[in-house]
Amino acid sequence: MAEKFKYSNEQISSLLDGIQSGVITDMELPEDLYHAIADYLKTGLYEGFGGTIAEFEGNNLALLNELRENVYMFSAAKTFHQVQELQSCLFNEAGELRSAKEYTQLAEQTFETWNEAWGLTERQTAISQAQSAKVWDKAQSEKKSLPYLTYSTIGDACDICAPLDGLTAPVDDHIWHTVMPTNHFNCLCVVSQQDSEVIPTSEDDKEAIFKAVDSEMSDEFKMNAGIDKIVFSDKHPYFEVGEKYAEFAKMNFGLPIPDED
Repeated sequence: MAEKFKYSNEQISSLLDGIQSGVITDMELPEDLYHAIADYLKTGLYEGFGGTIAEFEGNNLALLNELRENVYMFSAAKTFHQVQELQSCLFNEAGELRSAKEYTQLAEQTFETWNEAWGLTERQTAISQAQSAKVWDKAQSEKKSLPYLTYSTIGDACDICAPLDGLTAPVDDHIWHTVMPTNHFNCLCVVSQQDSEVIPTSEDDKEAIFKAVDSEMSDEFKMNAGIDKIVFSDKHPYFEVGEKYAEFAKMNFGLPIPDED
């Protein structure tokens, strides 16, 4: 059975009541929602990485800890923006205060979009980026015997990934800093390790491939989860805040990152 986002109807009701009363604001964020988002994304992180914090040691543990911290930072940023949108639902297009019934109906739909629809995609991203980070870590440790990586698309490749299918380059080639999967939301592409007998992509072809892909990719995916040690890039819109909130954002929006799960 697929993992579900866990936030009860009672919690949703309390959240919306808190926003209507002004107890919950974009400067006084709900910790229970923050932890629910983080816990949901962590199930994807641990699924993709192949285990929880308690199951690893050494380099794998250090990498997983970095990815976990990034998930919490992303969850805080998502909580902030979600609360802002739920606050905006209080008023109609004319700037008039909605009735409690109208607000609740609109806010519940908004909540579902953020946490069911978008949340599912974000969890899949956590799975894919965790898998990619672990593959990269393994490729680094084995590059003496398996010095190349080959990119493979899955199924009908999209415009972003199609040019990358079959790309083969040394593990330490700079191109992997940008095009290592995941390269867009719901990307299922993979890379595989290759020995020295493989024929690498020529420099001219590699440059043409990179230009084609770079023009199509969103900036938030121009990264390598294993190198950057993150699941979600700081180019993601959730991390964008106005100057008024810049210092607040640096403090993880006032939300704590637990030392343990």
